[in-house]
Amino acid sequence: WRALWEGRSGGEFKKAEGSMAKLKAGEVAVKVTEQAIQICGGYGYIRDFPVEKWHRDAKIYTLFEGTSEIQRLVISRALAAG
Repeated sequence: WRALWEGRSGGEFKKAEGSMAKLKAGEVAVKVTEQAIQICGGYGYIRDFPVEKWHRDAKIYTLFEGTSEIQRLVISRALAAG
């Protein structure tokens, strides 16, 4: 939330905050959609149901503009730099 607030209010936006937001959002989206697939059972994998598309979209989000591993690297470098 802080990265969004800083970006909208014209404050100083730090690269690590954006990486933190993207990492958390992507991982939560994948976890939630995986649970939805488990709840739906076999129907969760069928393309006729929206859960399968949500899961594909969530997985792509973790890869788009830097994988989760790259985001962790950006965050760790920012924390090390102080």
